[in-house]
Amino acid sequence: MQLLSKTSKRVLRHAYAASMAQTSRSRHTMAIARDIPDSFLNAVVAHSADQGISLALARKQHNVYLSQLRKHLPTFCLPPMETHPDCLFVEDTVVAIGDTAVITQLGHVTRRGEADSIKDVLHQLGMTNVYDMRGDNGNGDERALCDGGDVMYTGRHLFVGMSDRTNDLGFQFLRDAFVSQGMTSDDIIPVPPVVAGKEVLHLKSAVTHIDEHTLLAPEGNVGDSVLNAMKATERGYDAIRLPDILSCNAVVVNGHVLAQDAPCELSKSRIEQACKERNLGLTFIDTSELAKKDGALTCCSVLLGV
Repeated sequence: MQLLSKTSKRVLRHAYAASMAQTSRSRHTMAIARDIPDSFLNAVVAHSADQGISLALARKQHNVYLSQLRKHLPTFCLPPMETHPDCLFVEDTVVAIGDTAVITQLGHVTRRGEADSIKDVLHQLGMTNVYDMRGDNGNGDERALCDGGDVMYTGRHLFVGMSDRTNDLGFQFLRDAFVSQGMTSDDIIPVPPVVAGKEVLHLKSAVTHIDEHTLLAPEGNVGDSVLNAMKATERGYDAIRLPDILSCNAVVVNGHVLAQDAPCELSKSRIEQACKERNLGLTFIDTSELAKKDGALTCCSVLLGV
C-alpha cells in the first residue's frame, strides 16, 4: 500500500535532513498521526465515564494538537480507518526508538487491523530495523500483546507496563528486539500492573516524562504505586506530583513539552514551574473530548527519530 506520495516522502525527508542540523538535544525528526474517523463515536472505552462526545469538537481539538506538533517537527497525518474507531490512537501500534521500531500486537482484538498501514509507512520512510510482534503477519508470537501506551522511553530506560493490553510475552519481544539493536537489557524494565489496567488504561495514563530525569505522576496512592513499581527514585528520577491524573500525560518533543490544558490550575502551575526550571518550552493543549474515549496527548502521535 502506497500511503505516502513521492512528494510527501520528499518533503518529510528534506525536513528530516534539516532537523539533523538542530542541537543534539533534539532526538525526534518526524511524527505520524491519523485523522479521526466518523466511527470514533464507537471507540472502545474502558476507564472513562460513558459520556456523550462531540465529533466536531474532538476534530477541532485534534487539529490544534497537530498544528502545535508541527511547530516542532514535520508530522504526517494518515487518513482515518472507518472500520477501526480507535485508529486515532496511533501510539498503540508501534514502539519506535531511533532507527528501530516494533509493530505491536494490540491488546484489544478489535484494534489489530490498525498496525498494517503504520508498518507500510515506516518502510516507505526508509526504516530498516522494523520488527513485527504479530504471529500471523510477522516474525513474532501471536500470544504476545502490547499497546504502545504501556511503553515509555525516557532516553535512559524503556519502561514497559503490564496491563490488560500488554503481557509478559509482549515485553519479552520488545526487550529482545531492542537488545538486538544495542540497548542494554538492564535498561528495559517491566512494570507490574499496579495501576495500568486498574485505575487507568495504560502505564502512560498515569506517568510520562518531560526530560531524561523528570517524571509527571499523580499525587496519592496511584502515583506512589506506579513510581515504586518503576523504582523511579533508585533509578535517578525526580517526580512532579500532580493532583489531576490527566495532566500527568504529556508529550515532549525536542525540548518542548505539550501538556494537557486541564481545569486543574495547580497541576498546570506545577508543570509550568518544572519546565521553567529545566529550560523546557511548554504549550498547553485541550484534548478533553478525546479523553472521553480514554485518549491522552501521547496517544495521538508516534514520534520517530529515523
